Amino acid sequence: MDNFYGLHEIQPEHRDIVGEPAFYLSQLLRQGYPVLPGFVVTDQLFWDFLQTIDWLEPLFVDLPESSLYFDINQPRQLQIIAQHLCQQLIESHLPPSWSQKIQDSIDRLQTPALMFYPSLSTSGSLQISGLFESVMGWADTPRTLFGLKQAYCEFFRAKSLLYWQRYKIELQDLHPVVLVQPLQSAIASGFVKITPNYWEISSTWGLEFSLLWGESHADSYLIQPQTGMIQQQQLGSKTILYDLKSSPHQPTKYPLPQKQFGTPISQFPIHATLISEHQQTFSLTPEQLQQLIQITQQIVQSHPAITRFDWRLLKPSPEQQAQFYLVRVKYSETSLISEPMDSDYSPHKHDFQGLALACGKAQGTAYILRETDPIPSQLPENTVLVVSAINWDYLPLLKQSVAIVSEQGGMTSHGAIVAREIGIPAVCGIVNVTRKIKTGESIVVDGNYGKVYIIKHEYPINKIFSQQSFQAEKSIPISSNTNSTALMVNMSQLSSIKRLDSLPIDGVGLLRSELMAIEILECSEDLAINPWISQKIGSKFYNFNDWISLEKSSIFVQKMARKFHRIATTLYPRPVYYRALDLREVGESVSGLTHFYPPHISKQGSGIDGGNFIASESPSLERLALFDLELQVLLELYESGDRNIHLVLPFIRSVEEFLIYKHRIEASELTNYPGFQVWIMAEVPSVLFLLPDYVKAGVQGISIGTNDLTELLFGVDRNQMQTFPGLYENHPVLKKAIKQLIEMAKTANIPCSICGDAPALYPELIEDLVRWGITSISVNLDAVESTYMAIARAEKQIISQTLASEDALLAPS
Repeated sequence: MDNFYGLHEIQPEHRDIVGEPAFYLSQLLRQGYPVLPGFVVTDQLFWDFLQTIDWLEPLFVDLPESSLYFDINQPRQLQIIAQHLCQQLIESHLPPSWSQKIQDSIDRLQTPALMFYPSLSTSGSLQISGLFESVMGWADTPRTLFGLKQAYCEFFRAKSLLYWQRYKIELQDLHPVVLVQPLQSAIASGFVKITPNYWEISSTWGLEFSLLWGESHADSYLIQPQTGMIQQQQLGSKTILYDLKSSPHQPTKYPLPQKQFGTPISQFPIHATLISEHQQTFSLTPEQLQQLIQITQQIVQSHPAITRFDWRLLKPSPEQQAQFYLVRVKYSETSLISEPMDSDYSPHKHDFQGLALACGKAQGTAYILRETDPIPSQLPENTVLVVSAINWDYLPLLKQSVAIVSEQGGMTSHGAIVAREIGIPAVCGIVNVTRKIKTGESIVVDGNYGKVYIIKHEYPINKIFSQQSFQAEKSIPISSNTNSTALMVNMSQLSSIKRLDSLPIDGVGLLRSELMAIEILECSEDLAINPWISQKIGSKFYNFNDWISLEKSSIFVQKMARKFHRIATTLYPRPVYYRALDLREVGESVSGLTHFYPPHISKQGSGIDGGNFIASESPSLERLALFDLELQVLLELYESGDRNIHLVLPFIRSVEEFLIYKHRIEASELTNYPGFQVWIMAEVPSVLFLLPDYVKAGVQGISIGTNDLTELLFGVDRNQMQTFPGLYENHPVLKKAIKQLIEMAKTANIPCSICGDAPALYPELIEDLVRWGITSISVNLDAVESTYMAIARAEKQIISQTLASEDALLAPS
């Protein structure tokens, strides 16, 4: 049996060898359809590769004959198993005898870059769609072999291992294959969805990744199948164009989502450019659209089981005309079931594309909450919250929701942060979604790709990943190397405590106290005795100042200390950095967007003039009184033995302001405990100039808040950055500011942490942070696994480079 099959070489008897995706493409190619060429690597190479690996972990020494069992109730164990397997696959060498054969297959494609599509040659009844991510890489032999290993990693990612165990699939029963196709610059690309009652064409400029990753809204065309006539067409909001780099050394100006194991962003073969508003035109000309419709008609006539195909519009050379190529196809082996005809039906009313904020999928009942609506204190069970913007008042409702959808927002908005920590999918950037979806409709939210669907009929829900345990196997000890750079987590929910023990973390780098305080102080257990305790969320703002009064302050201290004691003991002896209440007052900018400012920032007149604000000279008396209560909470914790909690002051703008807080800290007697530390958030640009003065005044550490620092450096609203994602959060100016803060902290001999979303959203930044000397990196719970591995890779890379430099110095001249 051959181990490499070109698409043009595949025969009907090869179907179970090459897998369904490649087989279907080969059939279309034989019938004269314009199919993008490629070749298939069969499972023989996969097994040859596994048998040559010198496995370091005892658990893996019997691969591929052994089975990987683990306790599903220990997610850290699952993560570590997957990490170690993938890491060793990446670091091992493929059999040298295959290199020339792979190179010959690449040469026939005549392409600078490749796409790798992992699949199973025989999947039977398994639903593996969406289980594996595609991989991209350059087409020279070393990087092709590397890309092939990355594709093999997809069979050992945590979700894949979970899937194999769920269906009791033995590893040796898998038949992994990889379809390899050329990756070239495209004029346009997209998908065609085929149903009996309509065809929907989705299109965007350049390569299709902006659609796959939920970063752009496609141009959409609704086609009547019987006539091929265009019933509707809608211009999409295309914000990003992906294209092939001219060379591996071309810099990446804008960030790319980290979609594959082991590849730094700078080594991806594609790059992104922004599409300005005046370039918002349809990505297909009328003539090109007609060509695509004709191809669709031919496919439907000859292959009625095809339900979707992906296409690219390529221009192979300047002399040739642009031509459509089929890239992927999806089949339904059963006959298509006709949908009930609905003259008012339009997929634009039922399928929506937005920006993916928090991963995962969920189905539930829509609950529309507009700005003028009263905010309920309780949501119905299985609710998907649909709002115009995720503002402060709605955040407690997220804990009662299975997903959230919003018209406005951004990756670093408060709502996105909380959704990722809670673990519910979130999508933003869908225009007028509060009017397109009605309360009571059943909808699906896909936070992986930024899609929202209205479900017209009830379908069974796949609950594969909702079960707590699939097999009762004994726990397997896995060794774990410790990184030098500390990995911390950000917390804002008390419910996150139960997840901490299962994560490879060194502490809590940012304990956001605002939502926890609302949760604690709203606890219903005291309502019967003290009905004034609960400030309803529907009041549009939780009034913390209400707790300053003498009769209520003791309850505040008691309830807060009780809950934070649980956090401290769970993490002990690892540190917990408590950020003092970063309260915000509601103001309206000229654009009508909601902003929140700390209570010591006052508004001038009836609003905020021109979208700006005027800062008062010092914290308000109410804020200081509330801060004194927080100090009492910390003092009670220290007196009871919880001495791993430290204080971080938010939004400090001047040394004078810091000294105001410092005097109150000293008066509280907390400084009598030698281990107690006072840090500040490095989120106001003035800290770039004042850090030495802060240290002289008594600051013992800084935590870089990249979300607010980005907002204040560029004058942008973090809740409105979905239009050009990554433009500011990964800007060279922000990197220079972060580097300067780290270097200044090293000079001052104080620790420097980073706790914003930038490291998780743009993992390529982590190597820079480690190289610059960051003390710790604190991320949301959902980013722990990827950040842990990124830190390990960065430290290993730096050590290797250092040793190489030393060897070069010692080498004889």
